[in-house]
Amino acid sequence: MSQFSPAPPEVETINVTPASYIYVGKNGNDASGDGSAGKPYLTVSKAISMASAGTTIFIWPGTYTESLTLKPGVNLTSSAQYSVYIIGNHVYALAGTVLIEKIVLQNAASAASGTTLSVSGSAAVNLQLYGSFVNSVSTSGDGDAVNWTNTNASSKFQIIDGNISVLHSGSTARAFYSTTGAKGGVIANRATIQVNNPDNVCISLGGAMTFVHTADAITGQIVISDTASGIFAMLTGTTIAQPIITTNSSGMSVFMNVIANTTASPVAAGAGGLTVSALIYGSTGMGAATTLNGGAGPIFLPMGPIRVRNSPALLPAGAVAAGLLDGVIEVSGTHAYMTIGTTRSMINLTAT
Repeated sequence: MSQFSPAPPEVETINVTPASYIYVGKNGNDASGDGSAGKPYLTVSKAISMASAGTTIFIWPGTYTESLTLKPGVNLTSSAQYSVYIIGNHVYALAGTVLIEKIVLQNAASAASGTTLSVSGSAAVNLQLYGSFVNSVSTSGDGDAVNWTNTNASSKFQIIDGNISVLHSGSTARAFYSTTGAKGGVIANRATIQVNNPDNVCISLGGAMTFVHTADAITGQIVISDTASGIFAMLTGTTIAQPIITTNSSGMSVFMNVIANTTASPVAAGAGGLTVSALIYGSTGMGAATTLNGGAGPIFLPMGPIRVRNSPALLPAGAVAAGLLDGVIEVSGTHAYMTIGTTRSMINLTAT
């Protein structure tokens, strides 16, 4: 090489970490780490304590056993669904927004492990879960998945493309529970909310909560009290022998285009307000009289004036008696059945 040839450039390695990200990994260290990708923290709690509003904490795959106190403006994310489990009793009580993406929040299996996610206080919280899951797996059956005692009417909880589930349900282990005095709103979309025993309470709404669930499924009872209300649409509701929904709330709730899988009669009970639109029966033994709307029964709003159903089996007679099949025409073999009000009439069909 000529002595006049330029010397090769020096190579300098720089650990570049976006200012808006803090990293957590199983190979991290809370004492010597700085939250960079190369020197992550070991715990999510340490990262939260070091983060300011506008920061996203990226968590490498693994199981982290710690209870989180969420901080407004500090978000949590991971690389893939089911890749990160955070085991503990997690709380959120301060004003502001937190986004949680592709994270599993779960309590411990040990006895008296408590609620997985508690939303408390009087501040306007805004908690949004995307592709995330909230599980209660306590073997004692005493821990709700989500327990809501927040009293701010502007508070919000949203879960999209995720699950809320209870592995060992009981009288104090529900998927979502809000107390008397609670306020705020819930939006669940493309979400499954479930308890392991379909005849136990899955969703219990008290206070002035509003709950909107569109798409997917609820396994377990829905119980509504105080002035709470719920809108349940385009989903499947499943119990075994208990009503799918019981409301004694002065607030109005809605069942719209819901597939009811239960042998319970009635499907809906209580003395509260409920409007039923396009209820689809997924199993038999349903549809007896109900005391909803002060004894007037559920209000059935068909999606069209005439609905035709072609099937060898007729819909349950109890549904006819309850007035839930008004306007339905069923075709079975050589007979057609028309239900008007609470009377089903048979018509002989002749081939032409």
